[in-house]
Amino acid sequence: MTNKNIPNVRFVGFDDVWEKKFFTDFLTRKTASSDSAKLPKLEFEDIISGEGRLNKDISKKFDDRKGVEFREKDILFGKLRPYLKNWYYADFPGVALGDFWVFEADNSDTSFDYYLIQAPHFQKVANDTSGTKMPRSDWKTVSNTKYAIPTSIAEQSQIGSLFSTIDSLLSFYKDNLENYQAFKKSMLSKMFPRAGQTVPEIRLDGFESEWEKRKLNTIVERVTRKNSELISERALTISAQYGLVDQEDFFNKKVASKDVSGYYLINNGEFAYNKSYSNGYPLGTIKRLDKYKCGVLSTLYILFRPIDVNSDFLACYYESNKWHKEVSMCAAEGARNHGLLNIAPADFFNTELVIPRDKAEQRAIGSFFSNLDELISSYQTKIDELEMLKKKLLQDMFV
Repeated sequence: MTNKNIPNVRFVGFDDVWEKKFFTDFLTRKTASSDSAKLPKLEFEDIISGEGRLNKDISKKFDDRKGVEFREKDILFGKLRPYLKNWYYADFPGVALGDFWVFEADNSDTSFDYYLIQAPHFQKVANDTSGTKMPRSDWKTVSNTKYAIPTSIAEQSQIGSLFSTIDSLLSFYKDNLENYQAFKKSMLSKMFPRAGQTVPEIRLDGFESEWEKRKLNTIVERVTRKNSELISERALTISAQYGLVDQEDFFNKKVASKDVSGYYLINNGEFAYNKSYSNGYPLGTIKRLDKYKCGVLSTLYILFRPIDVNSDFLACYYESNKWHKEVSMCAAEGARNHGLLNIAPADFFNTELVIPRDKAEQRAIGSFFSNLDELISSYQTKIDELEMLKKKLLQDMFV
């Protein structure tokens, strides 16, 4: 029979049954307030939800607002909408503004306590909230609930140290991911010519000739094949971040019609233009199908395949905003219908691009961004793996 007070996974050398304690037996809730203008102020908006990291430097965020004072190694937990997971392990003294609980370890290891509040049992208790519009964790419920903790401070410390290492790795990979994403955004801006110019600001070595203006319809061919023989029933959608993806993976359901025989059939390597505009994408998005052999799309999309341009170059060109001005000229002011831009295919294919004359330069640019995308993807994969590991260990290393 499994003992409910022993975790599924633990470090070698520890076999004692964990003891059940009330929350206030190992953590003290601090309530002393401060309005000191010498202490930085920390708010919900400063914390990255679910990560326990700050999204900005608040070391000079001084004012005289009053909140709960915290010290280094205190634990902050956002009780307002606890499902937002606003927690923070303080590495500096400051003042917590808003609906925070501030905890100090009492005969326990602080790092262990910090991850206990992230574990499933505490999260379930903390999310047993009061209020509907502005739900808050209930202190009476949290403090009167018992939690299993190791009798050995050494075991607590090892558990806390393990999760701290995982968080440090996550922080490292996420910082690098953000840096490479910012680098890519910068290169997309600088490696394609500005409006009215024929030479980019930044150029790969070995290329010097001016770029040329080409109509889209001279370098690509429109695709209008229908899925009449039901070659594919994989209904796709365009995600600005992930490209053309399966609707069932993206929405957790299929939103296309049951009968997709009238849809366009798109093959791997072909492009699709989604004329739906959204925040950050005022002219819609254009993506190449890379993930699957084929799929189907609504006939509201405009499909095409490259015939006289490097495909990788074209893919990264449409990740930039260099095509926006030309396409915006196709849509009359106010010609928007239910979130769709009113752009005729003929007008879209008549848009003008500035591209390298030299196919070698096209290939080199395409390869540069493909390699960069692979690097970005590798960091994202590491992050996904570490987040899955942390979630699993939070389930198995706490009771």
